[in-house]
Amino acid sequence: MGKINKSDIESVLEKYLTVCDSAANKRNAGFWTNAGKPWLNERWRGISAKKTGAPFTMALDIAGYSTVLGINCLDYYGNADVQLYEQMRYHLWEAEHLRCNRFFDKKAFVSFQSAMEANAFGAKITFLPTQSPWVDFKNPAIKERSDLDKLRDTDISKAGLIVRAHEFYERMCELVEGSGISVMYPVMQRGPFPIATELRGTNELLMDLVDAPDFVHELMRWITDGLKEHARRRADYVGEPIAPCKLGNDEIATPMIAPSMYEEFILPYELELADFHGSVMYWHSCGITDPFYELIGTIPNLEMMHIGPWSNVGKAAEVFGKLDIALDICINSTEDIYDRTPEEMRRKLLKIKDACEGKVRYAVRADGFQIIRTIEKDLAK
Repeated sequence: MGKINKSDIESVLEKYLTVCDSAANKRNAGFWTNAGKPWLNERWRGISAKKTGAPFTMALDIAGYSTVLGINCLDYYGNADVQLYEQMRYHLWEAEHLRCNRFFDKKAFVSFQSAMEANAFGAKITFLPTQSPWVDFKNPAIKERSDLDKLRDTDISKAGLIVRAHEFYERMCELVEGSGISVMYPVMQRGPFPIATELRGTNELLMDLVDAPDFVHELMRWITDGLKEHARRRADYVGEPIAPCKLGNDEIATPMIAPSMYEEFILPYELELADFHGSVMYWHSCGITDPFYELIGTIPNLEMMHIGPWSNVGKAAEVFGKLDIALDICINSTEDIYDRTPEEMRRKLLKIKDACEGKVRYAVRADGFQIIRTIEKDLAK
């Protein structure tokens, strides 16, 4: 895209503030317990305050916005001015077209999606023009177990995307100065085990769980300590207390991981992070997590649990309702929306409502949309 002028950015910031101050947004704030708290990552997600009349939210992912709005992701992740401008632009698009209960706060964010965590520990990253950055799984940082020793001296404060995050943060703070919008410096959103899979490779790490359990604990120990150190440095850098923890755990799901493996190799480190941070704002896995519900429920001060499209919503309502942990229930954009009639969609939502209403605080979310047919057909659905 062409050069973005300061006046272009000032214009979208002004329009975005209008959305934040709108009557509709103020009404939506009442659905969430965290409407006044910074999310500290891209893709704001609300912690529901409602056991009845639950909120519903929608969002595209960056690949979807790339298609609909013509965003070049190489520019978006390579230039702070572009990232600020384009995220404001797609917020405005969301407010106009999606008309859900999503809350818009007066925050801009620095984001490299989930690539920043693994990169901080030594993983190589691939940038693509229409998607978020991906970890280079063809060239893992730990090809042999002995390679872990070579990574121990990695200084996460000097990793490529960490350095870029600082540059983006400082530039964005300049761009929003005096506007009424503040900038969020990101927290790490991936848990220790997903980072381990990105460094080692999924198949290799699964074999390690069986063949080399001591190595797995050594790797998890190193990553957990690194996450804590980053949280300390982040707090010092932005002059804020250590932020609540987020545990993005898509690699934790059956049949890939058994509950016994989760309990032995993963949960102890998540408990340690929960204690260090004071709370876990969000535990996330899109996979099947039913067998882990009771174990996850032992994490102290867990605020919200993600329930993916293939997980048991009824069991989640039972387990987490007793613990007053809110549910973030995600439906499948293809199977539940693109491939369904309006009546089938309605039945899906009513099934979720029957399982949760009055039992647990919950929200339903249709997220991560990409355009797989045409813009007109997919957005109509």
